[in-house]
Amino acid sequence: MASVLSLSVVLIGLLLGAFIVVAQVKKRLVRPDETSAMGFTLSDLRALHRDGKMTDAEFEKAKQIILASAAKTAPNSPREPLRKTPSDEIDGPIS
Repeated sequence: MASVLSLSVVLIGLLLGAFIVVAQVKKRLVRPDETSAMGFTLSDLRALHRDGKMTDAEFEKAKQIILASAAKTAPNSPREPLRKTPSDEIDGPIS
């Protein structure tokens, strides 16, 4: 009877240990979305503003920073005129 009890305790200990190991591995494998490391998106800012966590002035300032950053990364954005390339001047406009 004592051997069954001691084996049960060992088995329960092994199961608990395995559960803890699996939980730790799962926690390390699940990484937050990498885009969140880049900073706030305009949607994030709108949510903060809507929830009252940002004032109107803070929202506008942060929005301008995000829009300026986006304009730098998108050189052919509508706010910036399109640049002519040497092939445009040689071949003429595309029709």
